[in-house]
Amino acid sequence: MSPRPFFLHGFLSIGLLVAAPPAAIAQALGEWRALTAEEEQARIGDTPSGETDPSMIEADFDGDGRQDRALVAVRRSNGARGLVVATRGKVQVIKPEDVEPQDGLRLAAPGPWDTVCGNAFRAFHQETCNDGYPSRVELRNPGILWIGNGRTVLYYWDGKTNRFSGVLMVD
Repeated sequence: MSPRPFFLHGFLSIGLLVAAPPAAIAQALGEWRALTAEEEQARIGDTPSGETDPSMIEADFDGDGRQDRALVAVRRSNGARGLVVATRGKVQVIKPEDVEPQDGLRLAAPGPWDTVCGNAFRAFHQETCNDGYPSRVELRNPGILWIGNGRTVLYYWDGKTNRFSGVLMVD
């Protein structure tokens, strides 16, 4: 085998291993599944991987000391894309639909975050902001920034309700 095909084969094999989710994730998502390597490639297109938001992130979102996974996933029954988090051995469906193929995720560091009512976008959301929408949230644990459809939403673990809550950041 010549060096060129050998290196190309090795490079492609590594790429597929990185893009494909571990079997444990696939089994643990119930009615949802992670994006396939082909879906992930179609999602990022020709954009260099370092310049696009990932479709899966990991952190201890619920503060239990264990790594959790947030990911753009596909519902097996109808192919709809949603945002789910595998945490505490359960799948928490945060956004069951309206996730577009190009949408991505980012980690939100613990600390204060200004919502749409606490930043320059307040002028465009006066009615919402006047109805008691929070202008700031304080994250105790890392949060999830969903970036898509022209907006950014911060999802974070709410220990009082034991579920994820979300606030609009950019619209």
